[in-house]
Amino acid sequence: MTHERPSLTAWQSVACKIVPFPAKMRVGKIRRTAEILGGRHGKDAEHYWQHVINGMRSQMKNSGLPVAVIESELKGFADAVFARFSNARPYDGDAA
Repeated sequence: MTHERPSLTAWQSVACKIVPFPAKMRVGKIRRTAEILGGRHGKDAEHYWQHVINGMRSQMKNSGLPVAVIESELKGFADAVFARFSNARPYDGDAA
């Protein structure tokens, strides 16, 4: 039984779709980002947030994701991070 190998010049590219792991499900990154943001204020918080978002955007862009998918993923991530703040109980000074 012999198998013929296809010629490399006969190779046809196949269209594919890259599906990212949903950023809104990156629980550890969401938790850590919210934790760090919670301890920063003003320009320091804004600088950290831009650093996180720009890093994620760059990774997704380098992976070949379309801009619309990237922006959708970043929005989901942002919603998840800021939802952690709205679910947090405010500290009222009473430990009991």
